[in-house]
Amino acid sequence: MPVARADEAGQRAVDEALDRGEAVVLPMPSPLAYVVAARTAIAVNRAKGQPDGQLVAAWEPRFDRIAPHLALDEAERRRLGWLLSVERVTALVPQDRDAGAPGWLAPATQYGMTLLFGVTWDPLAWLLERHAPLFVSSANRPGVPPATDLRQVLAGFGPEVWVLDGDSLRERARPHASTTTLRFVPGRGWEIHRHGIQDALHGAAARSDYLADVLARADAALFRRPLARRHDGRGGRQARRSRTTDRPALLRAPGPRGPRLQPA
Repeated sequence: MPVARADEAGQRAVDEALDRGEAVVLPMPSPLAYVVAARTAIAVNRAKGQPDGQLVAAWEPRFDRIAPHLALDEAERRRLGWLLSVERVTALVPQDRDAGAPGWLAPATQYGMTLLFGVTWDPLAWLLERHAPLFVSSANRPGVPPATDLRQVLAGFGPEVWVLDGDSLRERARPHASTTTLRFVPGRGWEIHRHGIQDALHGAAARSDYLADVLARADAALFRRPLARRHDGRGGRQARRSRTTDRPALLRAPGPRGPRLQPA
């Protein structure tokens, strides 16, 4: 596997690989794991050894290009922007079918729900400025945990995939893992769709419920007021408690026997 250092020559190598339509493995800021990114969803899935149609996340840091195409009110759009850019979670949100969504969002959308990745990080600002929107998924082959350092990346991917070595830019002594995924369900509000590093660290610190805490922090930052407390003590509107597991959760599409949605 060709390894690019986090310098000018390495940036050029990764830049050229993306221009050729190839997938690359990129570091994320601690405590997030490495990811696979490309300009097409097919390139991401083939690098991971997954079916071409596997759901991947859209990575577009210019949130104003996405927000008009989501079935969210203005307050929820603002919360979503904060959750993606500040909390750095991944989000599964309903798409507005009447808004003429751009075609590039299609590989990140199934059954009316769009999977969004919003991490920004100074060491990758050049890449996003040149190539976004990209598609992204965790850096792992099926059945293998996501790679959290260069050694694990090298063990999991073949010589056809460039990797940008970011170990020196990360706090390697910290635990790392993939992002927590939140979903917005109309009529119910925000729920945890898949456990990840954000809620794991929150739980390890023996704090209050992660979902209530993150929504309260979002509202305090955006609206300068805490979320109204519900009778069950959690933040946000009253909603049924979501069922979550340590593996990706499944979300049924509308209908009693509809298909299921599972992110990569």
